[in-house]
Order: sequence, then C-alpha cells, then structure tokens
Amino acid sequence: MNIQKSKQKDKGTLFICATPIGNLEDVSFRLVRILGEVDLIAAEDTRTIRKLLARYEIFKKNIVSCHNYSSESKIAHICRRLEEGANVALVSESGMPAIQDPGYRLINKCIEKGIPLEVIPGPNAAVSALVLAGLSTDSFLFAGFPPKAKAKRKKKLAELAMFPCTIIFYESPNRVKRFLAELKESMGDRKACLAREITKLYEEIIRGSLSSILSELKEREIKGEIVVVVEGYRGERIKNYTEDDLKEKLLGLLAQNISKKNALKIILARYDIDRQTLYNISTKI
Repeated sequence: MNIQKSKQKDKGTLFICATPIGNLEDVSFRLVRILGEVDLIAAEDTRTIRKLLARYEIFKKNIVSCHNYSSESKIAHICRRLEEGANVALVSESGMPAIQDPGYRLINKCIEKGIPLEVIPGPNAAVSALVLAGLSTDSFLFAGFPPKAKAKRKKKLAELAMFPCTIIFYESPNRVKRFLAELKESMGDRKACLAREITKLYEEIIRGSLSSILSELKEREIKGEIVVVVEGYRGERIKNYTEDDLKEKLLGLLAQNISKKNALKIILARYDIDRQTLYNISTKI
C-alpha cells in the first residue's frame, strides 16, 4: 500500500519515524516502506540516516538537515513542502524524534499549520533501559539530561528526590561518575541501573545500588551512549542522624535556591523527625 495524500486540502503528511538506537536490524516493515516512499527526509544527522537507507537499499532520497541549529527558515521550508503536498519523514539521530531531540520544533509548527502527523513507532533508549533495569514500571518519569551547571543540577535532583516513580536520565560518559555520586548524595543509596550502548556490540547493563555501580566503574573509562535508571522514593525515613546532619542538609538545600519552606518539607519527608523539632533546629542556623 502506497502513502495516501492527506484529505486536508491535499497537504502532505509528516511521518514521525523512530529509527534504530544501535542495531540497524531494529526496523519495522512499515518504517522501511515509509522511508522509501516519502518525498523528503528531514534528519537530525544526515550521515546516520544515509547508513540506514543504504542498509535497506533505499537510494536517491532527498534529505535535508533538521537539528538544534536549524534556522526558522529551514523549518518553514519543510512546512512549505508539506503544504504543497509532499510527504516528509522526520528522523532523529537515533530513536524516537522529539524525545530529547530538536524534532519537536517541526512537529509544533506542523500542528500550528494543520498539517497531518503520523507516528511510526519503534526503538527508544529510555524505555529500553527502563525494562532492562528490573525496577518498577508502573509509573516512571523521563528526566532527560540533567542540567550542566552544578547548582541547577543539585536543585533539580533535590526536587526529584521525593518522586515515588522510577526516574530515567540520559548522561554523557564523561560526566556519569560524578552524576551517580550526586544522585547518591541527593537521593540516598537507591537501587539503580546503568545501561550503556543498548542494542550495540558492547551493550552493558550494570544493576545494583548506586554505591555498588560507582564502585564497579571506579577504575574504568566509560564510553558510549548511557541511560541511568533510578528507583523512586519509597517513603523510607532516615532514623540515624544528628542535629548537625539536619543543619548541614538544610543549608545545602537553601544553597540550591530552594525556599526554606520547601527545604523543610523535603527534610520532613526523608527524616524521622516531627515538624516542631525540625523547626526548632532550623531557627539555630
């Protein structure tokens, strides 16, 4: 079956196409057909999509770049082609477009202009890591890449520490050891999983507590695409602590530009202490 033209005044359709995150065999029959039939492919990385097209003998395709640095005129050009009736496939460097990816800009513009959208589902690193982790999948939060600035990163982790769902992060190999240590500091020594190079030749899955994963990585050089999955807050309250521990924790939260009211709430949720006692301690700093 060939692609049908849209009934909306003969506009084309934007096909949001998930592509392999590593292994080029991870494609659907539908994806191969769509890539072969569309008039234009908008790609985050034109080199990556050309490798996939060559693998499935799809030749002579019109490909344009669509990435973080694409100008508004480039987005407008793609929309204009769609409005003229061309069918376009949107692909990211890997996985599902718009997930930690600039493709959302084109998708939003198409929605504004009433251009039909159709998704071609497929691989996604975050969900793949989640199911490999062995942690709860009843509810989960995709947090993407943590902020690069230390203060913003600590504030973000402090906010996420009380979430009861499994949390998924992306992180670079150069920063992942530091990030795991910060997770342990902010959230405690929770169960976690580090998934590296999913579906690729050197795929590696490390499960355990944050401290055990850090210990395993201590003397190693880490490479590749990394997903970190962390257990959600389970209502455990710390019983062994001193007044100085609480003062230090409160000062640390305040230093991250968290209001005193919210900082006290975070501590009350994490420590086995009553509100009045904590308030009395907070007046001493």
